[in-house]
Amino acid sequence: MRLSRYLKPENVKLGLVHGHVDEIDPEKDPAQERARLKDEVVSELCDLFMTTGQIRNQSKFLTDLKNRESASSTAVGMGIAVPHVRSLQPRALGIVFARSCEGVWYDAPDGELVHIFFGIASPSYDDKKALQFYKWIAQSFLQEDWLSAALLAAEDEHEIIGILTGLH
Repeated sequence: MRLSRYLKPENVKLGLVHGHVDEIDPEKDPAQERARLKDEVVSELCDLFMTTGQIRNQSKFLTDLKNRESASSTAVGMGIAVPHVRSLQPRALGIVFARSCEGVWYDAPDGELVHIFFGIASPSYDDKKALQFYKWIAQSFLQEDWLSAALLAAEDEHEIIGILTGLH
């Protein structure tokens, strides 16, 4: 699979705006505040998915993303999340990358903040490429211990894409 076919500079976001733990209101229920932060990150990722040109209806797609996250978190630990959804909204495979050097709350199983997001959206009827990409992500992070640090240190979208396409 040629990643450069799917991941373009406009599909890369280097600084997530939402989800930072310093946005938690100490006057409110911590669990509700964490859920709010995660919802804000999901909304921001939905906006990024729209840049792929593959999503038919943004509000329906956002609902699909939120439903997927409510079923179980797509954070995998070690500062990484792979939000993925099969839906009727994507015309074809859509891939996005986002990061937060500070880290955001995303309900990771290890309780740590998430810094790196690989988003995958695929049509319900065709998820073969999405599964290949998911497998590639897992293998890359398991085999390349330098990868997270390099992605966090990258200065622009082109450098992110260069690092990732160099893994093939």
